[in-house]
Amino acid sequence: MSDDDQMNPVRLWREWFVKSEKAWSQAMTDVMGDERFSKGMGRYMQEALHTHRMFSESMAQYLANLNLPSRQDILDLSDRMGQVEDALASVQVELRELRTRLAQGVTALPAMSAERPKPARTKRPAEQA
Repeated sequence: MSDDDQMNPVRLWREWFVKSEKAWSQAMTDVMGDERFSKGMGRYMQEALHTHRMFSESMAQYLANLNLPSRQDILDLSDRMGQVEDALASVQVELRELRTRLAQGVTALPAMSAERPKPARTKRPAEQA
């Protein structure tokens, strides 16, 4: 190797960075592999979830007192709007089909063309065959 290659600051920085990264990786692996760390992290996550649940419930109550919608109310409304949009889309498809049939000169719909004959209106019961 030449002197320029040994004193290259980018190469020196890269070597330091790789060694530092390996050291940090090993240290974090050792820490996370410890049973005490796992238990502590589990307790922390339970407390964080409990705090989040309590905050959500209190905020929902606060918004209800102000007669404002909560996040869940908005999500429910969004679901209902999606259902309405789906129903509207199906009605639009049927309307297009009807317009196409009318434009082609078809006056009777398939369901209407297969009408059943009405029974005769007499006072006598129908004959048994």
